[in-house]
Amino acid sequence: MKNIIKTLIFVCLYLSSGMVIAQDKTADMSINFVKADDKDACQVTITSNNKPVAEVAVKLYVKRLFGNLSIGNEVSTDENGIATFEFPNDIPLNAEGKLLVLAKVEDDENYGSMEVEANSTIGAKVNLTQLELENRSISGTNAPYYFIAGSLVIFAGIWGAIIYVVLLVFKIKKAGTQSI
Repeated sequence: MKNIIKTLIFVCLYLSSGMVIAQDKTADMSINFVKADDKDACQVTITSNNKPVAEVAVKLYVKRLFGNLSIGNEVSTDENGIATFEFPNDIPLNAEGKLLVLAKVEDDENYGSMEVEANSTIGAKVNLTQLELENRSISGTNAPYYFIAGSLVIFAGIWGAIIYVVLLVFKIKKAGTQSI
């Protein structure tokens, strides 16, 4: 029994040390923005020891206020270590006119998890000083007619019920004084 426990412990330690060694490889990531076929593209390059790394799954994100916005689907690197994403140009830029772009490799069996950030100026420029503020109020002259009509019907129904109850109270009081 002791030999079985020792063997199991040895196997567990051996396997766990092998997994750690497999993830000791390091890689470098970089992001480049290019024009390809009259479209904006983002290229993520992954190298290890100055050699391209192929078949690594990369995801592209844009940092937003409450999280990361995923750009497209996961793309694997080619034999040159490059994953190319079509970059949309309709994402609103921040106040400085930039987007923070993140490229992530998540749980790769050889390289683990990696992340790199870069700023981009590709996107929709929003002029914050000339923004037209929409009036979203439903009061006064801005209210739609069906809101006004619906509100009047509801108020008339409530006040009608209150007046009806008050009239019934007076009728009950009058009926009680006549029978005595």
